[in-house]
Amino acid sequence: MTKELLEKIREIESKMGKDWVQQFKEVSTKEELIEKAKQNNIKLTPALAEEGLKLIEANEKDELSEEELSAVAGGKIVFH
Repeated sequence: MTKELLEKIREIESKMGKDWVQQFKEVSTKEELIEKAKQNNIKLTPALAEEGLKLIEANEKDELSEEELSAVAGGKIVFH
């Protein structure tokens, strides 16, 4: 993550609150990300939007599925 993106994330969080990531979950293109940011008076360059989109996508993949979450909550071991 670049320093510039980190600064933008801080700006987004200060304007949109701590749950800002939830508001960006539906974004699937850098153009959508730029538009969503613009709606909140935040300017993103195409390069920052691309980097931000990769970060959002990586964050989504790190989440557990409902099945995995249930297995962990119940103590079940799941092998992939």
